[in-house]
Amino acid sequence: MPSFKQHCRNSKKRTGEAFEELHRWMDEPQKRLGINHRTERHDNSHIDFVKSKWGNKGVREFLRHIAEDYEFTAEQWGKDCIYCGKGTWKKRELCNRCLRILGKEYGQDMNYIKVAKRALDEGKPLP
Repeated sequence: MPSFKQHCRNSKKRTGEAFEELHRWMDEPQKRLGINHRTERHDNSHIDFVKSKWGNKGVREFLRHIAEDYEFTAEQWGKDCIYCGKGTWKKRELCNRCLRILGKEYGQDMNYIKVAKRALDEGKPLP
């Protein structure tokens, strides 16, 4: 996800204004919700409020902020896990579940990718 500073720089480049207060307001729930902060203040139900506070330019920047966040997510969403087929994050070869299981079984120093490929070749289920 773009940082607060990056959102502000992007707004400044597009409009001549940084819209710091808007971006701060949008991402404030991140402190308690993490990535799930998008469940608050990242949908069109807030457009009337944003328009009343920051005007039409603010609405456009509000929508662009949402688009930038989801564009980042789309770029991070990667491959299918080579072991179970579930979607992975940050273009990893293995999903978090398979990484966790293999880490417990083979230790943190093990090359998980090689272990998963070997297990697949041998037709073994994950431990």
